[in-house]
This record gives sequence, structure tokens and C-alpha cells, in this order.
Amino acid sequence: MDWIIPVSWSDNASDALSPGTAQSAYAALREHGVVILRGIFSAGEGEALHREYLSQYGAYDLRAMSELAAAPPPSQLIEVGEARYDITVRMKGAFAAPRLIANMLLRRFLTPLLGENMRLNSFTAVASYPGAQLQHPHRDHGHLYGELPADPPLPTHAINVAIPLIDVAVETGPTGIWLGSHTWPESYIPPPEAMTTVPFQRGDCILVDYRTLHTGLPNRSQLVRPIIYMTYARTWFFDECNHLGRNPLNMPLETYEALPESVRPLLYRVFLQSVRARQLAPGN
Repeated sequence: MDWIIPVSWSDNASDALSPGTAQSAYAALREHGVVILRGIFSAGEGEALHREYLSQYGAYDLRAMSELAAAPPPSQLIEVGEARYDITVRMKGAFAAPRLIANMLLRRFLTPLLGENMRLNSFTAVASYPGAQLQHPHRDHGHLYGELPADPPLPTHAINVAIPLIDVAVETGPTGIWLGSHTWPESYIPPPEAMTTVPFQRGDCILVDYRTLHTGLPNRSQLVRPIIYMTYARTWFFDECNHLGRNPLNMPLETYEALPESVRPLLYRVFLQSVRARQLAPGN
């Protein structure tokens, strides 16, 4: 498939895709609205991310997750389908590693698409529990100017970088994609058979244009399937649709201040959210 692009050892060592690899990846994202960069993160890094997720939510069964989702805002998580939860995880440990949230190879790839001053817009995890059903087809965000023709498409304003924390076979429920749907009018409802899906590998980076139609497939396994989502956006775009009533960047201010100075501008919204949370805390 021309939208699965292997990342070589030399690419990782130089923190940049080779010109030929980058050209193929840009072409796939432009044509399909999605590209998988396979091999950016090692098996060990993927395992460390999974351990961090388990340390925060591994003890929660389906009932406990449902109770958390029913709590009034501000909420840690929301239900996004039966037995499927979108969680604002705590950005600490492996979830706060600069190699993850400010990966230089990814930043260099995304800069021509989102600008040098792009921001990390959100950091969440979607956990699909055994028995989760087919999710409704959706875009993470609609076209910015829905009244304009979708062809030729406007440049992307945000890209979701999804990182599976386990190997995701078809029975575990990977994400189904309607290739090229980032250019389709919002009124067009695609047939289910036009959807494409592939198994995911732990540590894959699945880059999805924010306008691309996708869906979570049923989880017919006995495994909880967590996937991290890091959304990078242009400076002027902030997603108020998917994060109403919750903080999409849950990082302690002390963790932010300990980050390398070169990383902080990318995470400027972490700083804003942390300061706002302190101002709104009881007693202030």
C-alpha cells in the first residue's frame, strides 16, 4: 500500500526522512488524507508507552470507565461509542518524553504542512474495550469553509498522529479510513465497502488529516486496545468540538517547565492550560 511508509534506521538516526521517503509520505497524505510512518518508535519505546497507560488506567474495568465518563465536567474522559473512551491522560513519565511529544523527525515532516510555529493541540488516548462496536464514521473536524467547493482542497489545518500501544489485529479493532475523504464534501456519505483498514503495529505513527473520514472498528478480541492521539495544529486553530468540558493537555506545570527550552514553544498550550487550571482552582 502506498500510504504505509517504512522509516529506516538511518532516517531515525538523522531525525529526518530521506528526500525520497519524505516525498512518498507527502504524496500519500496529500492523496489519501492518511499516511503510516512505520518504524519511528522502537518496540522498547512502544512498551514503555503501554506501561505508562497501564499505570494510569490499566486497573479500570468497563464499569469503572463508564462511571468516570458519567462524571460532570471537567472530565478526564468521554464516551465515544459503546465500550470506547477518549481519555485525557496525564502527560508524565513516558507520555512526557520529548522524543514522543516533540519528536524531531515528526516535527520536520509536519513543519511544511502546519508551519514552523505549529502547536500540540491535544494529547489523549482512545481505549476500545472488548465488545466495542463499530463507531460512527466521522471527521475529527469538518472543513473550515464548508460553503466552498472541496476541490481543490485547502491546506490542512491539523493532523492527528495516532500511535497504537499494542499490535492491533483486525479482530482487535484498528481504525477504518475512507481514503481521499479529506477532499470530499461534508454532505457526501460514503458506502461502508469503500472503507480501507490495515492491522497496526505497536509504535506506528498514523498521520491523519483532521478532515479525513474514519471509524473505530469493533473490538472482537479479549484485549483493551489503547491508541495515543497527538494532534498538531496551526497556531490559529484550536479544537473546541472534541474537547468541550475538559482539558485536552493534562501536563503539570512543573513538567512543562522542566522540558528543554527548544521544546516549550511546541507545547505552549500546555502552559496556557496549566495556568488557567491554577487560576480556576478553589481558593484562587
